[in-house]
Amino acid sequence: MREVTKEVFFKHIGPENVHPRCEPDHAIWEIVGTRKVIGRSEPGYASPHGIAKRYWLTDEFANEKIGAAA
Repeated sequence: MREVTKEVFFKHIGPENVHPRCEPDHAIWEIVGTRKVIGRSEPGYASPHGIAKRYWLTDEFANEKIGAAA
C-alpha cells in the first residue's frame, strides 16, 4: 500500500461507491458490490484519542488513479 495525504485519499476514493469496514485499530475501504479493497485508514473505532490519522491506497488502485511515478 502507498501512504497518501487525507486530501489525495478522499479525492481518489470519492468518485467510487465505497464503504469502510471498521476494525478496532483501522478501517478497510472496499468498493461496494465487489468488496475489492482499495484503501486503509487509521485509527479505528477503538483507538485512543490523539492518534494521528493516516491513509493508504492499495498499489493497484493508486497506480490506476495517480500513476506509478507519483
